[in-house]
Amino acid sequence: MISPRKDHSVSAESKAKLQVLWRHIQYLVIDEVSMISKAFLARLSRNISIGKMAEGELPSCHSFGGISVILCSDFFQFLPVTCAPSEALYFPTTTVQCNREDSQTGCTIFEEFTTVVTLKEQMQVTDPIWQDFLQHLWVGQVQEKHITMLCTLVLTNQNYVETDFCLQPWNNASLITPRHGVRRIWNDTALHKHAKEMQSMVFECQAKDTIKGQPLTLAEHYATLIRHQGADAKQRKQDLPDTVRVAFEMKVMVT
Repeated sequence: MISPRKDHSVSAESKAKLQVLWRHIQYLVIDEVSMISKAFLARLSRNISIGKMAEGELPSCHSFGGISVILCSDFFQFLPVTCAPSEALYFPTTTVQCNREDSQTGCTIFEEFTTVVTLKEQMQVTDPIWQDFLQHLWVGQVQEKHITMLCTLVLTNQNYVETDFCLQPWNNASLITPRHGVRRIWNDTALHKHAKEMQSMVFECQAKDTIKGQPLTLAEHYATLIRHQGADAKQRKQDLPDTVRVAFEMKVMVT
C-alpha cells in the first residue's frame, strides 16, 4: 500500500485537470514498461491517486488510486530513458536510491505486481530464421549459426548480402531508432527524396512559441534567445525544431 503525497504537492489547476482525466478510468495498460524508471512509476501513481480523489474525501491508500494496472513489456529490451540504468524497475535499489523517496516508492509499487502472464507465441515476426534466433536468444542459447546470420546483416561486412533499398519491400519499410538525432536526419533526407520523386512542393512552417496559449512577451522572447545561445549541443538536440518542413503525403519518423 502506497499513500500518495498530500494534495498540496500540485496546484489547484493541475489537480482539477488530473481529476477530469482520471475520474472515470478503471484500467491502465502501460506498454514498454521496461523504459519506465522507479521514480517515474512513483510519480505516475501519485498523480493518478490525486486524479481519483473526490471532493471531501481522503486520498486512496492504494497505489494508482486503486485502479487496475497492467504492465506490458519485454525486459530484455530498452532500459529507462534519461536516467541511470539502476532506475530500471527490476534493478535492486542502490544506496543512493535509498535516499530518494520516489525511487524507493517506485520499487515498492513494482513489487506489488504479483501476477505474471508470459506470452510464448510470437505474432509480429514471421521470418522463420529470425524467429529461430529470437527463440534461442530468449533462453540464452544463441548458436554459431545465429552469429553468422547476424554478421551478414552488418553493412560493413565484406560478406554482407547487398540489398537494394529502393525496391520493395525495403523502400516502404518502417524504420525504428532510439536516437533523436537519427530521426531528424532521416526525416530531412526522406523529405527531399519524396519531394523529388513526387515533384511536390516542400513547405516550411516556422514555430511560434506560446505560454498557455498566449504569445511570448518581449522579455520572454529575450529569455528564450539567451537560453538557446547558452545551451550546449546535447540540450539543443532535445529542443523542438524552430522550422518544420513538410510535403504532401510524406512519411515521417516520430519519437
